[in-house]
Amino acid sequence: MKLHFLLFLAVTVSVPAVRAEQPILFPHSTHINKVHLKCIDCHISADTRDAATIPGIRKCMLCHAKVATDKPEIKKLAAIAASGREIPWQRVYGFEKAAAVKFRHGPHARHKVPCATCHGDMPNAITAQPLVKHNMGTCITCHRQNNASDDCATCHY
Repeated sequence: MKLHFLLFLAVTVSVPAVRAEQPILFPHSTHINKVHLKCIDCHISADTRDAATIPGIRKCMLCHAKVATDKPEIKKLAAIAASGREIPWQRVYGFEKAAAVKFRHGPHARHKVPCATCHGDMPNAITAQPLVKHNMGTCITCHRQNNASDDCATCHY
């Protein structure tokens, strides 16, 4: 009975992907397909830490202090950089606290799980938006298909 309740709780409190209004349109398609950046070039801790970082303004300005400076979105970026603030990116994925989920990027990266498995077709996305719905069913299916642990404690605290 306790297991059934926990399964019900985990499925019902998973956060559905929410369309977040981003402060700057970030064309993943351009950065991945034309510039040939890899996810890890901007999300630098995704392969080693529990949480993947969202790129800071300094990372963007390494290129955009000189590249595409006439574009409206880059002008917005430059204005934020000049103000000394960080880009107020909106989180795209996450879980309700009640789900008690501890998602860790590092183990997934070490096991060579492609970013697209959880994040969808970002190489063709104009801006970061939720392309994959995250819930317990999605995660359990993937874990079982890939012989990963499906013990509750693997993902829940």
